[in-house]
Amino acid sequence: MAPRLKSFLRMTALRTILFLLLSVLFFGHGSARANEKPELCKPESLPSEIQNRLKEEYNSWKIQEPADLSQRAREAWEPEKPLACPGIAVGHFESAKSLSYAVLLVPTGHPDEGYRFLVFSQKLGQPGYEVRVLDKLDEKGAANYYIQSTPISKFFDEASRRKFQAHTKDGILLTDSGENEYGVEVYFWSGGRYRQEPIDY
Repeated sequence: MAPRLKSFLRMTALRTILFLLLSVLFFGHGSARANEKPELCKPESLPSEIQNRLKEEYNSWKIQEPADLSQRAREAWEPEKPLACPGIAVGHFESAKSLSYAVLLVPTGHPDEGYRFLVFSQKLGQPGYEVRVLDKLDEKGAANYYIQSTPISKFFDEASRRKFQAHTKDGILLTDSGENEYGVEVYFWSGGRYRQEPIDY
């Protein structure tokens, strides 16, 4: 075989191998990324100061995850928030200038046996977060609950905003998907505190 032909075949073989290697790396990496699920219910998705507060003050609790929900709650939650976490809601709950973080905590190891519904907010012009306990449950049934952020305008027209002093952009929905107690409450900032109202949803 002529040396020039040998060289050509060798180069062709090397290019083919290189192409195959690159294809495996590229497509393998792409499929791995496609199969990755965002860790949206992990404390690491929250600001570091909130993470530290949760560790210090609620170390026997964890954020409500999709796997913790009852079947009814999962069926109600999934169509609305497929890429969110049922235990975290983020929005302008108190101020248009800063985000607040609501969390629904359940006991680690026994997630159906109670919850704590908290909101962490920054005070204007001050460092750090202030925490408020909006609701709590100390009995079975926590698997039926999840939270979401919602635009206030979805539930309050201008007249209702004035009546309830609901002037912030966002509110928080707490949904109870229990078979005999289905209900939704909207929590909103009004007059320096959180108020709640039942809604038809």
